[in-house]
Amino acid sequence: MKGKIKYIIAVLAFIGGTSLQAQTRLTLDSCRSIALANNRQSKSAQMQLQKMDYEVKAYRANFLPRISAQGMYLYTTTDFRYRKRYNLFNTEELQASMNQLPMPDWEKLFFNQVFSKAYVDLDLWVRPSNVFLSGLQFEQPLYMGGKITTAYKMSKTGRQIAQLNVIRSDAETLLKTDRAYWNYVKVQELHHTALKYREAVQSVLNDARNGVETGMVSENDRMKAQVKWGEADLMVREAENGKRLARMNLCMTIGLPLLTPVVPLDTLPDELPVMLPEAVPDVTVRTEYAMLNKQLEMKKQQVNLTRSEFMPQLALGGGYNYINGVRINDTKLFDNASLSAVLTLKIPVTQWIEGSNRVRSAKADFYIAEYQMQESADLLQLEMMKAYNTLDEALLKTAIARDEYAQTQENLRIFNDRYELGLETLSALLEAQALWQQAWSRFIEAKVALRMAESDYARVTNGATE
Repeated sequence: MKGKIKYIIAVLAFIGGTSLQAQTRLTLDSCRSIALANNRQSKSAQMQLQKMDYEVKAYRANFLPRISAQGMYLYTTTDFRYRKRYNLFNTEELQASMNQLPMPDWEKLFFNQVFSKAYVDLDLWVRPSNVFLSGLQFEQPLYMGGKITTAYKMSKTGRQIAQLNVIRSDAETLLKTDRAYWNYVKVQELHHTALKYREAVQSVLNDARNGVETGMVSENDRMKAQVKWGEADLMVREAENGKRLARMNLCMTIGLPLLTPVVPLDTLPDELPVMLPEAVPDVTVRTEYAMLNKQLEMKKQQVNLTRSEFMPQLALGGGYNYINGVRINDTKLFDNASLSAVLTLKIPVTQWIEGSNRVRSAKADFYIAEYQMQESADLLQLEMMKAYNTLDEALLKTAIARDEYAQTQENLRIFNDRYELGLETLSALLEAQALWQQAWSRFIEAKVALRMAESDYARVTNGATE
C-alpha cells in the first residue's frame, strides 16, 4: 500500500511539473490509482469509515467506570451573628409548683425570686468564608439490560458497513475510470483509422486526377473520389474533436486538470484476451449483499436496544470528598474527608405495556428490512446475470467484428489488385475502402465494448475491488 501511495505521488508530481505541450503517458492502472487518490466520493467514504472508528472507541468506553473530579471554593464577606437570652425556668409554672409544696410562704417567696433570675445567654458568630470542597466521583454500570453491549455491537456493525461502503465506492470509481480510459483509447484508435482511410482515399483521388488528365478516368469518377475524400476528412475532424473531449473526460474522471495532455499507453490487441466465466457466482460474493446483511443485523440489534430500555438497571456509584471551612466563634467546623458508596437498582413496573409495544414495533422494522433484503438480493443477482450476458455477447460481437474486418481487408486487397489491372472501376474500389473503414471502426468499438463489459462484470462480482 505504501508503494502504491508513493507511485501515485510520483505520478501527480510528474504531471504537475509537465507543461501543456508535453504529453503525460498513463496506463489504465496508473489512472485507477490517481482516480482513487483524487475521487471525492472515495474520500468521503474513507472519512465515514474514520468517523465510525471513533464511534466504536466512544461506545467501548461505556464499559469503563466514569470518574470525575469536582471542586468548590466559597469566599464571602458576609458574617452571621445570633444573640439571645434564654430563661432556664418558666416563672408561672414555678410559682404554681411552689404553691403546692408544704412549706412556709416566706420559703416559697425566696425560691421564686432565686429561680426566676436563672437564665443563659446564646451568642453565635458564623463565618462561611474560605470554604472549599474537593473530591472524586465514580459511576460503574453493572447491568443496563444489555444496552451498553448492544450499542457497542451496533457501532462495530456500523463500522463494517462503512468499510464495505469504501470498497463499493472504490469499485464504482474504478468502473468510471475504466469507461473513460477505454473510451479515450477508442476515439484515439478511430482517429488512427480515419487517418488511414483518408490516406487511402487520397491515393485514389490522386490517381483519378492523373487519370482525368490522360483521359483514362472520367470526371464523374474523379468527383466521386473527391466526395469520398471530403467524407474521410470529416471523419478525421470528428475523431480529433472526439479525442479532445475524451481526454478532458478522462482528466475530469481521475481528478486532473481538464487540459492535462494525457495519452493512454494501453492498446486494443486483435486477439481476445477476455475469457467468459463458466457460470455466474452466487450473489453472496457481492459487496452490496454484505452491506444488506449488516444493515439487517443492525435492525436486529435495534430490537435488543429497544428492549434494554425497559429492563432492570443496576449501577454502582461512590465518591471520596474532602471539605474544609465554616468557622463558628473562630472555631473551624469542617476539616475532614469522607468515603461513600451507593448501589442503585431501577426496575420498571408500569412501563411494560409501552416496552412490549416498542419491542414489537422494532421487530416489525426488522421483518420489513428482511423482506426488502430478499428483494434487493434478487435485483443484485439479476444485475450479475445481465453483466454476464453482456460480456458473453460482447465476446461474440468482437469475434464477428474481427472476422468482418479480416474479410474487408482481404476484399480491399483484391479490389486494389484488380483496379491496378484495370479490371475494377474506381467506384467499386472506393466502396471497398469504405467497407474496410466501417468494419475496422466496428472492430474497434467491439473491442472497447468488450473491455467495458469486462470491467462491469468485475465490479458486480467484486473483481474490480482487488
